[in-house]
Amino acid sequence: MKAQEIVLNSERNVTLTAYIQNVGGGFSHIQKRPAMIVMPGGGYYFCSDTEADPIAFIYMKAGFQVFILRYSVDEHKAWSNPLDDYEQAYKYICDRSEEWAVDTNRIAVIGFSAGGHLAGCAATISNCKPNAAILGYPVLNGETARYYNPSAPDVTQSVDENTCPCFIFASRNDNVVPIENSIGFIDALNKNGVGFECHIYSDAPHGFSVADETVNAQSIPMCTRTPNWTSDSIAWLKEIL
Repeated sequence: MKAQEIVLNSERNVTLTAYIQNVGGGFSHIQKRPAMIVMPGGGYYFCSDTEADPIAFIYMKAGFQVFILRYSVDEHKAWSNPLDDYEQAYKYICDRSEEWAVDTNRIAVIGFSAGGHLAGCAATISNCKPNAAILGYPVLNGETARYYNPSAPDVTQSVDENTCPCFIFASRNDNVVPIENSIGFIDALNKNGVGFECHIYSDAPHGFSVADETVNAQSIPMCTRTPNWTSDSIAWLKEIL
């Protein structure tokens, strides 16, 4: 496995961390791997570490080449900087698909909270749509999006028949991003005939990431099924991709 950090925009401190796994040789049955682009949350003020490497390791174990995008935040968050960062990262990965053994027909994104907003934009309005998108406790409606980033678009209103298949997970009692964000988005997907799977857990805090002790150091109580989103999303990806 190789790890590499690429600076996409030094002025805005945008980076792409690549975790590239071997193909061929001992993995003779694998010539190319699917790719996952990870977009941490952080309210467009920062990119959370708890939604970076802990997420990357899950999809690496599932056989993906994984890329963590630390996109434009804080004073650089004005739209469309974050979406431009995603599209630059997507094109960068595709341009190096042979070197990195990436199957460009199997590129997915995953985003959390504000990163879920960016992943939702990738799924709906990007010029570089992924083949699948996973959205964790995401910011999706216009009111919530503008609270965190005044110039950010409404993802739900952007859903159409060209939106890629989506996997959504969240908690009913999220006190940071109202669950209406996920419910409204699911309704829009359904009305436009877009494939989706959704898991809304009964009790979990915002930002639960992989929902285990590696990120939940204070042992905040939550629904015991919350960690299941990781295995469920991998199984869904195998069906979609």
